[in-house]
Amino acid sequence: MDLRALLDVQRLDTAMDQARHARANLPEVAVQESAAGKLATLRARIGDLLREQGTLESELAGIEKRDAEIGTHLARLEKQLKSVIAPREAEALQHEMKNLMIEREAADERGLAMLDASSAADAALGETRAAGAEAARELAAAEATLRDAEKEADRVIAELSVARADLIASIDASDLATYERLRANHAGVAIAEIKHGVCGGCHMDISASELDAIKRLPADQFAECPNCTRLLLR
Repeated sequence: MDLRALLDVQRLDTAMDQARHARANLPEVAVQESAAGKLATLRARIGDLLREQGTLESELAGIEKRDAEIGTHLARLEKQLKSVIAPREAEALQHEMKNLMIEREAADERGLAMLDASSAADAALGETRAAGAEAARELAAAEATLRDAEKEADRVIAELSVARADLIASIDASDLATYERLRANHAGVAIAEIKHGVCGGCHMDISASELDAIKRLPADQFAECPNCTRLLLR
């Protein structure tokens, strides 16, 4: 078993794991999501303002219609008043006219308030639309930046994959299978180096007698950590 070749494979696998993790957690994703959220909020606000404008326009149209009806009614009452002789009938007509004029005055005040509100909604709509256009540009830029980052991440992963394929081509299939099994069982580290009497995988001390036994193993026999069973590079 060529442990040094397998160690090179492990280094590539570790690099690929890191590259895939980075690909899945690109900071550009957060920027793109923030820009998309901002644009969605502005578009929702534009919808609210348009509905508000519609409500105001409808109410203003109703006020104008009622004002015209009151004007027609008042004209008719004034005409009747000129021909009325009985005091009580004249008093009733005048009372009705007074009520209509009070209603018209209140409607006029309400209409002015509606006009002010409509003007404010128009201004807010213009500002929000401008902000929405800017947010759309920001989102487009964020999406383009994200696509570039994803392409670069994919390129790195692809290069590592090619390098790995080239490397494992010369490794015995059974040795590679052993490596894959150990790597899956030991958090991605199947092969470790001994440094200062410590396993580089589990970071546990290896006793002097165990180290001596490892050194005495035949060259064609691989050693295992007595603590974690990872393959040890001598």
